Amino acid sequence: MLHKTLGIVLHTIKYSESSLITKIFTRDFGLQSYIISGVRNKKSKNKASLFQPLAIVELVVSNSEKGNLQRISEINMHYPYVDIPYNISKSSIALFINEVLFKAINVEHPDVNMFDFLQSSLQILDLDHKNCSNFHICFMIQMSRFLGFYPQGKYSSQHSLFDMQEGRYVNNLPSHSYCMSTQQSSLLSSFINTGYESIHLIKMDKNQRKDLLANLITYYRLHITFFGEIKSIQILEEVII
Repeated sequence: MLHKTLGIVLHTIKYSESSLITKIFTRDFGLQSYIISGVRNKKSKNKASLFQPLAIVELVVSNSEKGNLQRISEINMHYPYVDIPYNISKSSIALFINEVLFKAINVEHPDVNMFDFLQSSLQILDLDHKNCSNFHICFMIQMSRFLGFYPQGKYSSQHSLFDMQEGRYVNNLPSHSYCMSTQQSSLLSSFINTGYESIHLIKMDKNQRKDLLANLITYYRLHITFFGEIKSIQILEEVII
């Protein structure tokens, strides 16, 4: 049986001379692995460009409970990016976000709220004309809500430290080393209380931004098994941080 759904492409690998295997986070089925044949044939309607990382696509798929690989019978671009491919800052952020999502998402069931958040976030990044140097930090904090470890509590003079292992603001330095400094905890609070539309107003120097991002990656690593290293941070550091 065929189904229509929207999807966000996360990863694609070559399979045989003309086929691809792709991981797509779909709105109706969660994370799925699909095989699509003949995609690199000149006459194919399903061009390989549709499987670029973070492409937002419309799919007609067969989703069977038997087997791990599903079939794509039709794919079309749902939202063509207008600025991300041509803006080095935005494309670097998109590369970073793609790697984070590929390592963080493993839900093989529908999560409509997460999908809608991702689609909206990517479109905001694409269309926003303001400084986007804080976007990836805001994204990681907001994404943690859907992954189950959104920061708890509030920053205050009595609770001025963020315990990354416990995922909450605390008043005393914990016995372990996974704790943000008072300055970093305050910056985190600023992002928690600010939406995409105002994150350009949060002022940080290069070192503060770099440290906060490193802390957020550690935070993800503490709460997601096998999250591992983020290689694209090196590119991000050269372009933005």
